[in-house]
Amino acid sequence: MARTACLGKINLSLRITSLLPNGYHELCSLFCKIGPIDYLTINPEKEDNVRVIYNRAQTPIVGENILNKTLRIAREAFSSIPCVDLTLEKNVPPGTGLGAGSGDAAALIRYLSETYTVPAEALASRIGADVPFLASDSQLAIAHGTGAHIQDIERPFSDIVIVVIIPSWRCQTPEMYKKLDQCYMGKWTLNADEAQKEAFDIIKKINDGVSIGLLPNDFTSVLFDERTEYRQLFNEFFRQGAFAWGVSGSGSSSFALWKKQLFNGFDCKLPWIEDRFTFYVNAQDKRGNGYERSAYRTSNPHHI
Repeated sequence: MARTACLGKINLSLRITSLLPNGYHELCSLFCKIGPIDYLTINPEKEDNVRVIYNRAQTPIVGENILNKTLRIAREAFSSIPCVDLTLEKNVPPGTGLGAGSGDAAALIRYLSETYTVPAEALASRIGADVPFLASDSQLAIAHGTGAHIQDIERPFSDIVIVVIIPSWRCQTPEMYKKLDQCYMGKWTLNADEAQKEAFDIIKKINDGVSIGLLPNDFTSVLFDERTEYRQLFNEFFRQGAFAWGVSGSGSSSFALWKKQLFNGFDCKLPWIEDRFTFYVNAQDKRGNGYERSAYRTSNPHHI
């Protein structure tokens, strides 16, 4: 039996730089790992079985579970992979922009790579846009193209606290990209070179402890038009001493950053907050994160 932690991500920047003829979007995004958020238990078995235990997440998975998809695609190239029994402990719901499903797939890919020598990078690129980063050893990276090309940042952040807020609504990625296209009409804010420079500037400011405020994400304009609640939350982030905040992915979750020595907790009782996670990021461990339970549930933050 193997029980492994599933990680997620936040986007410290997200710029769409072009629309490809096949309808996919090229992007430049600064990814930062967070977690663990879910847990996956893997047992060899006589037939495949995937069960999901909804712990904190209340929104069910719709359609094909990404774990089934990962097994199916892996066996297309490696038919010798035996049947497995998978139990997924789900804490972060889909539609929150945290890459939770991708992190679940990445955990399974790491297991297949270590156990059956399946090439993790090649498999990850076929599953989903966030999977290559979450299956990699990078704590911090800039993603290019459709998200599959990962540029590792060797110096991860030191002693940063990240608070992630999950609201009561969800954002479905295909719908959000349609709204984004309608909003920008092909006139994107930055080109690829400009977006990369912006990402490196953000890394420097965070490492220097410089106040940033709202982090750049092209989806923010769309989300602000639909949900005034984000402005309420961002005002609370500012009032309680965060030095940077923003929206992750195409929504719906948002997050804020504090220097560890200046973090005194985040106390916010806005009625539409469904859940809250607090992560500590340490430079000593490139994947060193921990989380605490919601402000409305009692537990202590920890590191791994």
